[in-house]
Amino acid sequence: MKIILRIVGLLVITNLFLVYMHYSQLADASGTPDNESRYIQEIEVINRADALYVRHHFYNLDGGRHEIILPAESRNRACFLETESSCTRINENATAILEGEENRQSISYEIPKTGIVGSRKLFKEPFASLRYAKPDSTILHVTDESGIGGMWVSGLELVGSKKMDMVDYSLFKGNGKVTDLYWQRKSLPQVYRGERLSIFGKPIDANLADQFNSTLEKLNARHISVVMDPSGKPLQTSRFLITQLKATELTDVILESGVRSQYAISDRDQLVVSLVASIITDVPTGTKEAKEAYELLKSSLSADQYERLKSRLTEMQGERVDAVELDNLIGDVSGWKTSFVQKNTKGTYPFLLEDTRVITMNGEAQEDISAVLMDKRTLYPANKILTRSGYSVSANESSIYIESETEKFRFSLRDPFYVLNEKRYELREKPFTIIDNAYYFEEDALRRLFHLSIQKNEDTIIVKSLTGGEPK
Repeated sequence: MKIILRIVGLLVITNLFLVYMHYSQLADASGTPDNESRYIQEIEVINRADALYVRHHFYNLDGGRHEIILPAESRNRACFLETESSCTRINENATAILEGEENRQSISYEIPKTGIVGSRKLFKEPFASLRYAKPDSTILHVTDESGIGGMWVSGLELVGSKKMDMVDYSLFKGNGKVTDLYWQRKSLPQVYRGERLSIFGKPIDANLADQFNSTLEKLNARHISVVMDPSGKPLQTSRFLITQLKATELTDVILESGVRSQYAISDRDQLVVSLVASIITDVPTGTKEAKEAYELLKSSLSADQYERLKSRLTEMQGERVDAVELDNLIGDVSGWKTSFVQKNTKGTYPFLLEDTRVITMNGEAQEDISAVLMDKRTLYPANKILTRSGYSVSANESSIYIESETEKFRFSLRDPFYVLNEKRYELREKPFTIIDNAYYFEEDALRRLFHLSIQKNEDTIIVKSLTGGEPK
């Protein structure tokens, strides 16, 4: 009997393990893999009057299935028979690379042109990619059969170009992916070539250009290209920029371009770009407001917290970063929740850490009240917490009035004193601060002046009135 029970128990454990593995594999298949696949790509572009004709080669593929993300406007999608086996894993409509052993596969597609091509043209995200996979490196060939001349910019390093009677040819290569392709009729010479930076336009001071290149190395940025064209309309993408700025004015835009080459950041999140650049390089970058936000953030974190924030950002290179994610990182290293970055995208806002514990008053949870930490002080919104403790709260340009049936407070907004029942009391500093046009009082002042008991445990902050005050 014991032997039978042991066998049954073993079968149950084995079955549970197999079920767990099955559902784990299903979860992995439906979600983002822990480790993204890597590959190498080579892209051949032929520019003709009607479209870009693209041959896209994927090398060093693993044996798994990969969904091909094709440009939305692409047409005539198909596998490309570069070799006898370059189509063996491509499905019928060229939307996926199927499981298999062949590590080189190729597709072709066209990017049609719309409208008249004037003095310049930006092809936004014209190339295919693989979902949940990243290219380690890219080789890009651009053959221009249209006879329009000009120059091509991709953000990758320009290895060389050659103009011939019937065609123009440019070769680019570099680490990572190429997101955009740009052409302009006005051809400018390359005046600087560095490991992380290429500059086109008028001659530039070599020492200054070397400083820019060193800054990008510090960021561990991808190679970017800068076209200095006083007559050109400004344009910025993740790996190149067209600018009318002078060389001495390029520091911030190059820093920000370097950040965009390493992170997926929306064009709308300008503050996020500036803060990430400032944190990684320890140099305030961007607008006056962005620099002030960075200085406030750095001064509010301990040295250890700041270094951990910098390390976390470095680890996230290649990933998407927005205001919410940056706030989450700050919260992780500080141990508190914050909305600092999100608030400062809408205006100037102080650095606050938010206590996520639920506040209860009169035995009920107060979902709309949160304690915050500012300059190492714990603060509560006076209008909400005091009115629910039996006081009325009002203010004018010079004073705050807080009153109950037995106590009448007047706090000066100008000087550190308050008046209680017509008796004046001097203070070392004001027990309140103004945040987003609301008055916040310190925790100690709430206890000492307004007779509140404030007790805390792991999940809750319990606030009680010791005078038995009830909401008015």
